[in-house]
Amino acid sequence: MAVMLVMTFVSRIVYVNRLPRVHWANPTSASITNKLTAEGTVEVVNSEAVTGMEGLLVKRVCVAAGEQIDAGTVLYEIDTEDLQVQLEGLEAEEQVWQDQVSAQRGEAEREMVRAQEDYDTTVAELDRKIADETRLLEDAMEDLDTHMFRLPKEDAPDEVWIAWADERTRIDREIEERKLAIEEAGFEKEKVLKEAGREIEDAKSAQNEVEGAYSSSYSAIGQVQARQNKIESWKGILEDEGRIKAEQEGTVLEVMLQSGVRMGTEAVMRYANADSSRIFRTIITQEQKSMVHTGDTVKLSFPGSSEEVGETIDSIVQENGSYTVTIWLEPEVAVGRTEGIMELTSTSEIYDFVVPRQAVHNDGGNCVYVLEEKKGILGTELSITSMTVRLLDENEDNAAIADELLTSDMKIVTQSNKELSNGTAVMEY
Repeated sequence: MAVMLVMTFVSRIVYVNRLPRVHWANPTSASITNKLTAEGTVEVVNSEAVTGMEGLLVKRVCVAAGEQIDAGTVLYEIDTEDLQVQLEGLEAEEQVWQDQVSAQRGEAEREMVRAQEDYDTTVAELDRKIADETRLLEDAMEDLDTHMFRLPKEDAPDEVWIAWADERTRIDREIEERKLAIEEAGFEKEKVLKEAGREIEDAKSAQNEVEGAYSSSYSAIGQVQARQNKIESWKGILEDEGRIKAEQEGTVLEVMLQSGVRMGTEAVMRYANADSSRIFRTIITQEQKSMVHTGDTVKLSFPGSSEEVGETIDSIVQENGSYTVTIWLEPEVAVGRTEGIMELTSTSEIYDFVVPRQAVHNDGGNCVYVLEEKKGILGTELSITSMTVRLLDENEDNAAIADELLTSDMKIVTQSNKELSNGTAVMEY
């Protein structure tokens, strides 16, 4: 009998030692506080780009990203010795082109002058011929008048009358010849003037073609004008000892050139002028979206700076399963910064039943283990019952749950030293 009692006592001790130990807590009324942290970028709206000067060699970069600059601040310096060599080459190209233009324009101008001279000479000769014929016609008409006053007397011998008649015939013939000569000279003048006029038009066309060709090179191709502009610009740089300066005040955002590098046509620097605006953008997930709303106030900080500000969310736009959050920054915020961090603390409504987060398990659905009394080997024992619940909200520490059977005096298992299942007998710590 004694042996049996000892065996029973030992078996109970073994049984008790094998039971899981648990902690429990009653659900409480509380709110859930969540903290969202998202990294993003600071972007400048209406930033200014400094275009590279193609072919020039950078001697020294004088500013860095994030630096405040004023109008006239030296951004970088050009190697003036290299610039002088290149400028002389450009000026030589320009001189060759100018000589070519002068030669072709001179030839066209000479052709035009010759055509005009030929025209003027021809007109003068024909006008002189017509004038001579007109004068001879007038003389013949005077001769005819004089001859008519010298009419022979009626009793004059026949030979006198015959001589008078012959002279009259000669004068009439001369008058007709002079009239015909004047008419023919007029026709010839009209014909010659047309031909000479065509030669002048041809000369003008040739002259216009020369001018048009160079005009086209300016407006269509633009190579000549670009070269001339470059020469003028490079001369100005030489006069300023190779210093390239900012046109207005602002903040350097990005520097894309290095000393000893020859520039291309792309931008070499970008800066925000005093009138530029800045925006902060970040991307949040579908799960985080429930915490964030347009109009919410968030805290922004910027790596490398002690600056912290409160700003309002201006827009949230869904894009490819995520959400882009945009915040327009105040004028003096994040000057010279390119990165930022958004922090938002969200406090929910007060829930009726809040338990520690580790109290919620997923056994094919969200559930909690409720500690209850039951009859067992030891008499009245503690065991757990699995209760399915709805998860309303959660953070890293707590979870808000709901179920029609939940009460505030229920003992919810929050911690166990062993894996649990429905109906498992347990002991409290």
